[in-house]
Amino acid sequence: MAFNNTGSCRNPGFNHRNDDELNMEDGLGVVLFKKLKKHKNKILQYIADTGEVDTYEQVLIRSIRTALKLEEMGLGKDDVISMCTYNHKNSCIPLVATFFIGAISANFDPKLSPLDTIHLLKLMQPKVMFVSIESLSFMEKCMEEAKVKCELVVFGDSERYIQFSEFLEPHPKEENFEPTALNDSKETAAVLFSSGTTGLPKGICLSHASLLGWYKNSGIFAVNSGDGVNLVYTTFYWISALWFFIESVIRGDARVVCSKFDPYELWHIIEKYKITSIFLAPHLANEFIDCRLKDVDTSSLKLLLMGGSAPTENMMSALREGLPGTKVFNGYGQTEALTCITVFDESNPEEVEMQIRKPMSCGKVRKAFQWKVVDPVTEEVLGPNQRGELRIKCDLMMSGYYKMDSSSAYDSEGYLKTGDIFYYDDEGCFFVVDRIKEMFKYKAYHILPAILEDVLMTHPAVKEAAVIGIPHGIEGEYPMGVVVLREGYGQMSPNEIEEYVEKRVPEMQRLRAGVKIVKELCRTATSKLRRAEIKKMVLEGKI
Repeated sequence: MAFNNTGSCRNPGFNHRNDDELNMEDGLGVVLFKKLKKHKNKILQYIADTGEVDTYEQVLIRSIRTALKLEEMGLGKDDVISMCTYNHKNSCIPLVATFFIGAISANFDPKLSPLDTIHLLKLMQPKVMFVSIESLSFMEKCMEEAKVKCELVVFGDSERYIQFSEFLEPHPKEENFEPTALNDSKETAAVLFSSGTTGLPKGICLSHASLLGWYKNSGIFAVNSGDGVNLVYTTFYWISALWFFIESVIRGDARVVCSKFDPYELWHIIEKYKITSIFLAPHLANEFIDCRLKDVDTSSLKLLLMGGSAPTENMMSALREGLPGTKVFNGYGQTEALTCITVFDESNPEEVEMQIRKPMSCGKVRKAFQWKVVDPVTEEVLGPNQRGELRIKCDLMMSGYYKMDSSSAYDSEGYLKTGDIFYYDDEGCFFVVDRIKEMFKYKAYHILPAILEDVLMTHPAVKEAAVIGIPHGIEGEYPMGVVVLREGYGQMSPNEIEEYVEKRVPEMQRLRAGVKIVKELCRTATSKLRRAEIKKMVLEGKI
């Protein structure tokens, strides 16, 4: 990518995909309907938990019946329809049906905290929610607390609520069903949510035009061309699940559906289903490679993409060694941008080599974006190897926050403030440093937790690490390391780890508040550290 010495990059255009059947003006419902019909004889879903196989035609029929049932319930445009469920055979059906009737999809994750769930229920006010048995009691309590009335539909048996099986009964109108046409492709198709690492999540409005535009004009990867088999563990609460599902259906790929991540089972799943691409959060990738199985065939796996947080250099090396035929990439994205903002191009040999040479880089800014790196205080545009906030601009981003003013998310030139500190090198390769809101000061020095966490992760005993600031009345905040140990290191003392770090960092970055050893760290469902929650627990004496 060409970039100038001001640190900003003009948009050199899109990599256009030729797909005459893909009309952005039609909207997601019409496009998915056409693609499900076109690929009707192909397999769309392999259900790993049960061994079932699900074709495009079977998914289409169930989605049509669900859409007709929703319409009979009086639902349509501008109504919010939600889910709260782990991945299973039918978890994609309400999503597709929602797009078929022109309604808005806004989904919850079973791992969300009660605080976040109650907040989002109040914000979204869904008319119908499809809920798994495991999440039912949790959602009932949250709805009661939020004082939100919503029709619940249960995946499974229920005497109190409508069972999802009722939505799948044959319907007299299914043969002549046509999805709802849009008046404007800029209408909201889905509301997804910010990760909530530094506060309550916000509803991010994604339009039909943006979701389809990313595929048509600038698809991320070319490893699959209608014969791929993809695996994503996240639920439809997350942009990764929504994005890869839409791409799979449009391309005619298959997807493997798993309700839970099991690092040992993943090796066998790759071999059994001949998986070609996987998206994993770095902490899951770390667990996966830690329990490497050498007697399984992973030759089908062409691409492993990581996102959500930064992997370590040792992890990147271990993944490449354990998956010798696989391209291992680290990307950076935000839900506001719908997709990866920075990533190396897997079809470009020069950039593949760069990712190997620079394992900690999250790639180059994708061609669709204008960008700049700025000092967040002075707004000065920075050049190579200077740390500042990455800001981006693109036509295919969010259309705003749901029922909230989004003007503060942009600067005076219309660039989205990512809230993340980056630097880029002389070759235009980007490196994530940390979140702006999670920096703190010791005396006059800025402490970037991610830098100290990287040092902690080089200790052979440390499996996971978080660094937080502990308030000190005079000198600001003292850094504290909170770590999870690897198996076999149970006798390791906090002092030993603290001394290890002290030898490897400048004096002002020493872990003056010490080290705490815990069994697990608080994370979002996509593995981002919830440092604020960890800090709160430490200050309250809960860990």
